[in-house]
Amino acid sequence: MEDTISQHFANILSTLTILSCLFLKVPQIMYIKKKKSAEGIYIQAMLMEIFGFSIMTLYNFTNNYGIMTYLEYPIILLQVYVMFYYVLKFKKMLASSAVPLSTLAYFSAVIGFVTGTLPKGLLGYLVPFCTPLSGFAKVTYIYGIIKEQNADAVSLTTWVISVSTNLARIFTVYVDSADFKLLLNFLVSTLLSSAVLGTAIYYKKSSTPQPPTRSRRKSIAQHNHSD
Repeated sequence: MEDTISQHFANILSTLTILSCLFLKVPQIMYIKKKKSAEGIYIQAMLMEIFGFSIMTLYNFTNNYGIMTYLEYPIILLQVYVMFYYVLKFKKMLASSAVPLSTLAYFSAVIGFVTGTLPKGLLGYLVPFCTPLSGFAKVTYIYGIIKEQNADAVSLTTWVISVSTNLARIFTVYVDSADFKLLLNFLVSTLLSSAVLGTAIYYKKSSTPQPPTRSRRKSIAQHNHSD
């Protein structure tokens, strides 16, 4: 009975997680398009995200895990593709010869794992690297915010969703497979996403212009004195 309740609750959480991830990167993409600038966004961080999400998607797929426990990965990955395109575009890197060659190599590897041409056992060795990949990507975001001392380019909505979905996934993965590698990945991701969110909130507050209360009070005092 308890297992059934847990499974139903996990399914509900999975559905909510997937729905929320439909718009995870959208605020960031819209910001980049509006500003026509990718300033403060690091290519390295995005590449780490792409590889991390790709490995996790392929690992779950090739192990025949329930699709509801990982569907957000390909959904987010598609959004990251779009975001990466605009970042390359506004950084004027689309014309680089490395872009089509890297794209071809990447999708060849993806197709290889999906079709079984490449051994799925290799993904088992790659999954542990997803945690440091995700970690380095998020640390890079934090570094960028602190370096610029400005978080205007960061969407708080994106990171609130990230923290929430990672927390939900800890429970759903535990119920579905209790895969230790996946649980560790989500735990670390939750902590680091929280760190990015906290850093962004701090610098957004710090960059908010404060009303010149002192000068205003001084002006009022001088005015009253002159009267």
